[in-house]
Amino acid sequence: MRPRSLVGPLLLIALGILLLLQTLSPQFPLWEIAAQYWPLVLIAWGGLRLIEILVWWLRGLPLPTSGLSGGEWTLVVIVCLLGSGLHAAHRYRPWDRLAVVAGKRVELFGRTYEFPIAEQVLPARRAPRVLIENLRGATRIKGVEAQELRVRGHKTVRALENSEASETDSRTALELSAEQDRIVIRTNLDRAPAENRVSADIEVVLPKGAEVEVHAREGDLEADSVSSLILTTDTGSVRATNVQGAVRLHIGRAGSVKLMEIGGAAEIVTRRGRHLELEGIRGPVSVEGFYSGDARFANLAGPLRLENPQLTLRVPKLPGHIQMDLGDLSGARLEGPVHFTSQRALDVELDAFTKGGEISLDGGDIRLRPAPDNLGPIRARTRSGDIELALSESASFQLRARTERGSVFNQFGPALRETAEPRGGGLLTGGAAGPLIELETLRGSITVRKDTGPLPGLRKESARDTIEIETGDGRLRIQRH
Repeated sequence: MRPRSLVGPLLLIALGILLLLQTLSPQFPLWEIAAQYWPLVLIAWGGLRLIEILVWWLRGLPLPTSGLSGGEWTLVVIVCLLGSGLHAAHRYRPWDRLAVVAGKRVELFGRTYEFPIAEQVLPARRAPRVLIENLRGATRIKGVEAQELRVRGHKTVRALENSEASETDSRTALELSAEQDRIVIRTNLDRAPAENRVSADIEVVLPKGAEVEVHAREGDLEADSVSSLILTTDTGSVRATNVQGAVRLHIGRAGSVKLMEIGGAAEIVTRRGRHLELEGIRGPVSVEGFYSGDARFANLAGPLRLENPQLTLRVPKLPGHIQMDLGDLSGARLEGPVHFTSQRALDVELDAFTKGGEISLDGGDIRLRPAPDNLGPIRARTRSGDIELALSESASFQLRARTERGSVFNQFGPALRETAEPRGGGLLTGGAAGPLIELETLRGSITVRKDTGPLPGLRKESARDTIEIETGDGRLRIQRH
């Protein structure tokens, strides 16, 4: 007699437990977990089925002719369709776009109405906790020497008639309240009808010691002179300056992110962004996400960590600057060791860096000029590209530079030796003591020369920071920001 499978009942028990948790605790993120981890059902199903068949074999019971029956394969297809659909719905949020479909008539024939948001004032202690919920629109936050919180702004409503817009405005009135140990500001835009698109631009003036948390769906944020800042939004740009403590940003699609003069840590998590600029940050910096524009880091007192699926950058301290875009990365005055890996082709130029580092590229040129003091081990590798290394004449080091298809050039002096490789490559070795420097390219040339000053490319970058123009009254200096 063929034994019956217990996999189905076990999976039903697990599903029942999850549904019970959702019923007992509505805040339990069942659908988010199911949308992200639904393939685990297939993995668990297959693993349990494999264990079950193994037990049958050990007990000498008859084995099924196929691993899964026709009905089970049908269930597999259904699970795949439901799981993929749930994942797509959770990721792309089609319900957020229903308002666009339902409001086509309003978009075609309606008009935009504007309504002022009357100023509201609430007493506050010197270091309040403030929560701002503004679903759509710009939010401007300013810290001042005061013991009160003031909110004002204006609202735009897309509607067919003025009466409809007025009703939507009244339904989405701004609320300012004190709840437990924090002050809550809500624009209540989620109360608007689906066919009316509403946005609110608000200005919040609060004590400098405020800890601010902002929840939004889309819109820009500007914050100045607060104690700390947390932002969660699907899309938007951010500019924050003079923050005493930490800044944490979680943005789905970021336009421009600019943080300056931050006293604590800076954490930025995005799926995709355009521009990034971080300067004057005294705590550790962590950046996750892909940026299609340029990224600039300068004057970072703590460690820098930048990660996305294509590259990883780690720098313990950055008193100088790093400039990066899709095609190249350049930096000066880095306190290493510097670690940079990239799975896309780009050029790298590092000047005046200490304690060495490791650089690995899928393709692109590498130009290195370590600082004459505190030279550390260096390992640089590129699949296809040239490598140039400039060393101080008095530096102590051990060198091993190899190219499989290319040439090696010794412009440093007799301390280095060139050796031809049998298949058209070259080997450059030398030095007797000091840190080990390893250079390798599969296809390209390697040049080791004496240090004659900053790299030309970085001198050009510095020259772009300040521009001088002759005028009738003298010279006009323009600082690039």
